[in-house]
Amino acid sequence: MTVRTRLAPSPTGLLHIGSLRTALFSYLWAKKNHGQYIVRIEDTDRTRLVEGSVEGIIKMHRELGILPDEWPHHDGGYGPYTQSERLSEYAPRLRQMCEEGTGYYCFCTSERLEALKMEQEELKLPPRYDGHCRHIPLEEAKERVGTGEKYTIRLKVPKGETIVFNDIIRGRIEFKTSEVDDQVLLKSDGEFPTYHGAIVIDDYLMKITHVLRWEEWISSIPKQVLTARALGITLPEYGHLPNVLGADGKKLSKRTGDVSVVEYIKKWYLPEALLNFLALLGWNPKTDQEIMTMEEMIEKFELTDIHKSGAVLDPIKLDWMNGEYIKKLPHEELHTRLSAYLKEYESDFYENTFSKADFTLNSKIITELSLRMKRFEEYKDLSKIFYALEATIRRDLLVNPKMKIESENDAIDSLRLAYTILSEASFHTIDAIKTPLIDAISESGKKNGQVLWPLRVALSGEEFSPGAFEMAYILGKDQSLSRIKKYL
Repeated sequence: MTVRTRLAPSPTGLLHIGSLRTALFSYLWAKKNHGQYIVRIEDTDRTRLVEGSVEGIIKMHRELGILPDEWPHHDGGYGPYTQSERLSEYAPRLRQMCEEGTGYYCFCTSERLEALKMEQEELKLPPRYDGHCRHIPLEEAKERVGTGEKYTIRLKVPKGETIVFNDIIRGRIEFKTSEVDDQVLLKSDGEFPTYHGAIVIDDYLMKITHVLRWEEWISSIPKQVLTARALGITLPEYGHLPNVLGADGKKLSKRTGDVSVVEYIKKWYLPEALLNFLALLGWNPKTDQEIMTMEEMIEKFELTDIHKSGAVLDPIKLDWMNGEYIKKLPHEELHTRLSAYLKEYESDFYENTFSKADFTLNSKIITELSLRMKRFEEYKDLSKIFYALEATIRRDLLVNPKMKIESENDAIDSLRLAYTILSEASFHTIDAIKTPLIDAISESGKKNGQVLWPLRVALSGEEFSPGAFEMAYILGKDQSLSRIKKYL
């Protein structure tokens, strides 16, 4: 058996970060077993389609590098399988169920069904079809269909049985068929299937072997088991993943904008960091190792190591992990990725500041901030002290008793010393700045902090910034001396 997994999102808006985790787990399991991972768009509910959703799903896979193994043509380009382009596969099979007695034609109007629903609500009964058309003889039903009467096709659920289903993650699940409704499988247009009518057929035709999805779908298992049995086909193995929870312990909602994948991409979390982080949401690799390559995750991944309980999405841990990946990126690659991010998501800053700056200056800033950035979106604010034409005067920061700087005059005296030494120093390396300055401080009888603190303040104009040596090296000789002179 060749392992085949799938992601089957509905194009109803931005893809949820939990759906990305589902895609990742499905991808890891397929690759672990040298199988295939595919994507199928479930768009049979035409009333809920959101323009651009499919393009967003395609973009997510491309930008994050978890490419499906089968990427058929879609609207003149490459894209996923789409149910609305496969309509010829559904209706004939569902009509055959009526011939075999496992399904039936239903001619109930929307008005009758609405009245039935209201009556059940008044009586505080669970909403359920009452089987009004269940016993219409097949030939009579076909005659009515032939005269053009509108109909749906429903599943004829057997009564009085107990069905046992084994979930890969949650184990044995039992349900009674008496609790399952005679659901609609083919809509009244005679062409579009419902969700349950399509999913079972598609998984069978695409030879899907394993389906991973959110735990909220457990309740639909009875319908899919009975639909598959009525069609005479075998279901894939199912595993229901634990929900992704917020810090409050509640399930993250698809309607919450900041949990959509696009928001994480806009913040430019590195793909490898985001995928590494999501892999650990609900999966225990049985190791203390947290930073893992895709190859390492594929090697360690096992469905039996997925937890049943919800997994909390911790943004602090994600930031930490992303920062670790940023530190490890080769300088040239970091420069390229950061440039691409700024060009797409910070276009004004990119055009007016970054692209106009000297390449050497940009490289120095990126090298320094690579040790401090947790996300690319931080670069604009963290780098402003370097791109500014001059530093803001902060006299309030010059006096610092902890550094043995008791007065403004003490700070100004130290700045004069720094200005003199840096005027003669080479700025080719940090050590070329550091060595003569430290020697001069020692000879003057001052403490290092008495000089380096006001020097850093003069160069940055900020309470917190990189150190004095790093600031001077990045700014260069002319800009460094200009900023010190302004204070003096």
